[in-house]
Amino acid sequence: MENKKPELAIADQSVLSLVTELHNYFRDMQSYYKISHGSLLSRLESTTDSSTKDALHEEIKEINEKIAFFHVLNNSISTVDTVLHTEKMIEEFKPSANASES
Repeated sequence: MENKKPELAIADQSVLSLVTELHNYFRDMQSYYKISHGSLLSRLESTTDSSTKDALHEEIKEINEKIAFFHVLNNSISTVDTVLHTEKMIEEFKPSANASES
């Protein structure tokens, strides 16, 4: 029975670059929602209409959930990114290390 080393199914993308790209993306999404949160708070402070306030509170609640999710994703992928960029893992994922091993 052949024991073939798994390969990433994404053409022209290394594991290291994919993880780094995801890390940057999740960090940027977290920042995006934090900025949106600030904008909603500013709108909330400047309105007196109760129905508008209720709608803004609902939007803020949804944004807070997204911030929490992207915070977890960002922290998790940060750990993966750090581990993958250790000397041992860089060596593991070099193109020559992807050859089939028995």
